[in-house]
Amino acid sequence: MEITLNKEDFSSGIKIVEKITAQKAIQPILSNILIEAVSSDRVKFCATDLNLAINYKAQAEVVGTGAMTLSAKKISEIVSKLSSTQISLKTVEDSDNIKIKSGKTEFDLIGLNPNEFPKVLNEETQEDFKTVVLNKNEFSRCIKQVIFAVSMQETQAVLTGVCFNIEKNILEMASTDGNRLTRVKKELDEEYSENINFIVPSKTLSEVQRISSIVEDENITLKIYKNKIIFEFTNLTFQSRLIEGVYPKYQQLIPENNDKKIIVDRAELINAIERVAIMVNDRTNVVKFNFITNQLEIMADTPEAGKSKDYIDIEYSYDDMLTAFNYKYVLDGLKNMDSKNIEIEISDVLAASIFKPQDDEGNYICLIMPVKVQ
Repeated sequence: MEITLNKEDFSSGIKIVEKITAQKAIQPILSNILIEAVSSDRVKFCATDLNLAINYKAQAEVVGTGAMTLSAKKISEIVSKLSSTQISLKTVEDSDNIKIKSGKTEFDLIGLNPNEFPKVLNEETQEDFKTVVLNKNEFSRCIKQVIFAVSMQETQAVLTGVCFNIEKNILEMASTDGNRLTRVKKELDEEYSENINFIVPSKTLSEVQRISSIVEDENITLKIYKNKIIFEFTNLTFQSRLIEGVYPKYQQLIPENNDKKIIVDRAELINAIERVAIMVNDRTNVVKFNFITNQLEIMADTPEAGKSKDYIDIEYSYDDMLTAFNYKYVLDGLKNMDSKNIEIEISDVLAASIFKPQDDEGNYICLIMPVKVQ
């Protein structure tokens, strides 16, 4: 195999796929990137850790067809240091080694047999699947709004991912760690005759966000299979296993009868919480919210350090109420809203409270469980 690439195209290909390689793999081939000629002017960069797999097609001059594998770490370091704009790679006859030339610079790399590279991602699969087409930027925004609330506890596998639920022409994405829940709704262009439910690992969605920020496509296509999902762009295909199991019926956790509605300036609330949190107890992260007529008193205290208190104006016309939250949960939710004002819905000091953008018609909510006031 012999190919020549523009340094920028080569560098882009490496950057896109290298994060999917397994750095401490039992199988050494999983630490390598497979480069394969697919036409006279295209090569395909491939990487996998067996759970995730990625293919990216880049422009190249293909002199001799075939495939090669290169250490992801070494080739990334080499390309970053080269000064010439053209890079040539050629497999050494009767071996898996690769000779790299760029200007006056040469490298001889020890490669591995490309036939050993796992065939994890099969783009020609004929399995039944469901297809969903989304605007790339809108999908990335939806991911950002829910991914922060996934559980970090591996013992509850389903909670380490984001639940997708498609009903007719509405896509719902939700996540929860047991203390908070976020949910976002998005209207789809297509209407589906049957419900589609699946759970995507949070790591997968983080990679989708990263990839989306690199590729130039406007849309992303999701292909959902029985136990895997494929994300497709024009020159890129990314596959992940789905999390198997039954996600909690999160819709039942969202209260519909919270009778107290509070309107707060989002930026003012964020700033006040961040000021007060300087004196928060690091073990609990608890900040108290004291709702009084048209005013919110925010308080924190640490026995060893002292106390803090701040006041902001709000729209509130009910009986005084003192409750408390993990302030990090509140900030996570607020910072993923972009409206000027937010609405807080509360019924009782220990009941689930909802934070949402004002006038958003419930498309995005962040539910947070209060903590008992000491």
